[in-house]
Amino acid sequence: MKQTEILAYLDHNILDLMTKEDPHNVKELLKKEKWTPIYSDETLKEIHRSRGYEDTFLQLLEEISAKFIEPIFDGKSKQTGQAKIHEFSVKAKYEQFLQNKREIPVGDFGISETLMKFYGGKQDTCFEKIIENGAKGLQGYILKTIDNIDGIDIPEKVLQELKKFKELTNDLPEILKAQTSSMTTKLDKQNTSVIEAFEKETGISPRILNNINFPDVILKVWDIVSEKTDVTNIDLETFFGIKPQIFEEDFGKERTLQEKVNAIYHQLNFLGYYRDSKMKLERRFKASFSDMTHAGMASFCHFFLSRDNDLVMKTGAAFEYLGVKTKILHYKDS
Repeated sequence: MKQTEILAYLDHNILDLMTKEDPHNVKELLKKEKWTPIYSDETLKEIHRSRGYEDTFLQLLEEISAKFIEPIFDGKSKQTGQAKIHEFSVKAKYEQFLQNKREIPVGDFGISETLMKFYGGKQDTCFEKIIENGAKGLQGYILKTIDNIDGIDIPEKVLQELKKFKELTNDLPEILKAQTSSMTTKLDKQNTSVIEAFEKETGISPRILNNINFPDVILKVWDIVSEKTDVTNIDLETFFGIKPQIFEEDFGKERTLQEKVNAIYHQLNFLGYYRDSKMKLERRFKASFSDMTHAGMASFCHFFLSRDNDLVMKTGAAFEYLGVKTKILHYKDS
């Protein structure tokens, strides 16, 4: 990316207002200050969910000459902490997005449904069934991937390893069921959501957390958590996901700034600090996940423009603790 460019990441709600007479004159600001408007893959996901208005958003991004940002991954599909900017045709990029979505229609194997149920959603199913279906989905994806390797010229040693992995994958649903049965049984016996049970058990709720003021939001939240829960075996940065826990694959490794922002955002939302509303609804859950992702992507830029108060407060708390230099422009209702 050009060092001379000033990058302004636009939240989807800002784009939405820009298609509706632009009451905050964002177009004028971008032009006057010569900022480069930025969008990401998450922006394209939100545009895809804006059924019937896709072309309106795409035309807007073309009109303001927005550029596409994406994180850089290493050879092991791990984030490097760097990002690159592309000057694509927005409509061509969206078509590529749709093509990838058709070719790789892979979900997250029950993770989103599990989290949604934490917030009181998915009342028509139980944790045990969500885990079971997720395991079967992962099993099918792995086996299909292995089968697609057939016919490719690869060493015999690798083929033997793939055979062993396939045999292990055949037992995956039963293995996960055995490992999670105690937890899912306990959760499924609860009469309330995990969030409601947590608030009742600890007394930690939005009513308390939303009264915390800047500066040092994360430290103040941690003081409340430390007072009301047993955190003797965990420190602040592990609790907020800034550092991986011992059972995680990347334990002992430094997480990228984007990953740290996302982790803090997620934990604040769970605890109730300016929690996103109606999280039990799939539409709102996806919107909240997009907000978290936008916050992480914005950490690569100079400015982050948004009018979502809950998003701004959680992002601001994460940026403050991590020392992120991105300036947040919070547009409020007039």
